Amino acid sequence: MRIECFKQPPMPAKRLAKAHIRDCYVALQYLLRGDKTMAPIQFTVEETRGFRVPYAWPHDSCQIIINALTPTSEDTFSFALIAHLGAEVMESCEKDVARAVKFAHQVNLPFLAINRGHGSVSALGTFRNGILIKLNNLVSIDIAADGKSAVLGGGVYTDLLLATLAKENKVAATGGCGCVGIAGPGLGGGFGFYQGYAGLMADNFIEMDVVTADGSEIKVSESSNPDLYWAMRGAGQNFGIVTKFRYKIFDYPNGPNIFHATYHFTQDKLESLFEHLNSLLDNGTLPKDVNAYVVLRSKPLISPRASRTRESQNYESHPVFVYHLYYFGTGEQATPYIQPILDLGPISTSHASFPYKDVSHKSFQASVGDPTCAAGISTKTRFPVGLKTYNVSTNRQIYDLFEDMITTTPALATSFVQFEAFPMQAVKAVDPASTAYAHRHDDILVALSTQYSHSPSTFAAATKYGQQARQLFISGARPLQFNAYSNYANGDETLEQIYGYEPWRLEKLKRLKRKWDPEGRFGYFNPIVG
Repeated sequence: MRIECFKQPPMPAKRLAKAHIRDCYVALQYLLRGDKTMAPIQFTVEETRGFRVPYAWPHDSCQIIINALTPTSEDTFSFALIAHLGAEVMESCEKDVARAVKFAHQVNLPFLAINRGHGSVSALGTFRNGILIKLNNLVSIDIAADGKSAVLGGGVYTDLLLATLAKENKVAATGGCGCVGIAGPGLGGGFGFYQGYAGLMADNFIEMDVVTADGSEIKVSESSNPDLYWAMRGAGQNFGIVTKFRYKIFDYPNGPNIFHATYHFTQDKLESLFEHLNSLLDNGTLPKDVNAYVVLRSKPLISPRASRTRESQNYESHPVFVYHLYYFGTGEQATPYIQPILDLGPISTSHASFPYKDVSHKSFQASVGDPTCAAGISTKTRFPVGLKTYNVSTNRQIYDLFEDMITTTPALATSFVQFEAFPMQAVKAVDPASTAYAHRHDDILVALSTQYSHSPSTFAAATKYGQQARQLFISGARPLQFNAYSNYANGDETLEQIYGYEPWRLEKLKRLKRKWDPEGRFGYFNPIVG
């Protein structure tokens, strides 16, 4: 569907002139109210077929795209349906982000800014009848002369950043998926392979250009609006839109390559596998060159290059644990970490070294263009819990629950359980009180991640199993406290569970929310209320 945005021409003119962006924003006001007759511009000439989107037109040095938010893949929709679902505006100039927010504020329309669109918090699904501001085009990268930082556009994503930095033999803290943005995950904390050296992604923001709830454009740093600088690093989705930011970059720790090993284990090795992982993690002292990431899933793909055992021929009848070991260095240097895993008896083994910039694609097919990153293929919900150590008995219960889920509800068969362990040295070196991120003491992140084609019955099943898995993890945790990682949060957690239990921390967040967003305009990502 496309909404073509033209000025109303005087009769009997035959050609339509493209409208100025300000006219189109005014027209959007009426469009979202369902009142076409009041719009000062004309939307297409094929009124009987509905409106088609997206349509892009130049505006000075910018390009603006308006798109209808649609729940299906049909080509045409009635005007009323477009008005109900809202409109989408893609900006390629920072100034137009502020302009869009100001317009939305003036006419009391809700708005939501996104980059790559991988958020799964349930509150995102409540956004209706508003303007979706897409930051995908803000992808500039300017490396500082001293090689210690780079200024990034708000739409920069992992694949792009790592590829650009690699040309200068540099690297930065990013998430594991190459198609996911930098600013978005960083605002909620931001885990990643490099955090043993660099800390959380949130710890690497030096300065931000932020558009606030009323459309004001401000600088945010340790010396400029320091209260907001504190809040943006851990709860930032509640306070503003980051259009540009200065970000720390580093030299490669052990050269540009990373060693990656993949091992598949059947359920009979569950106890020995997680006992080994607890020994490796050793109360949060996982070596900073090592990342240990395990996924429980149904029928995972085994590389044709992998070394297999005879038992691997029958692995497809039950869920399998896939253990990804990452090492910043060579395979030979990683030998002390490899042999104990081989001693456990995996059904398949795969070892490879490649440039770190390719880690998302090479290790688990999660780069731009890979199926994992395809837009709109499924609904995803997560139920995260932060842990200090693995409870092996709990993980056995999780396995049984997961097998029951995919057996009784085949629509959830592509779901998986994440067992994420990253090195924590640089994360714990940061004063917990210095940022809004509250869970630096957690060494492990686990979550049942459900994905499926949406239907009410499947959603209900996903919610039931997700909540059961979450409760199992919580009940087996030591100490017994439920911490939920903001970027993975389902949305039914309490503020304490997401933003921390210290009274001073929550009071500070609420006070800053009243100061910077008193009307709650940023209310679609674990919103701070009260």
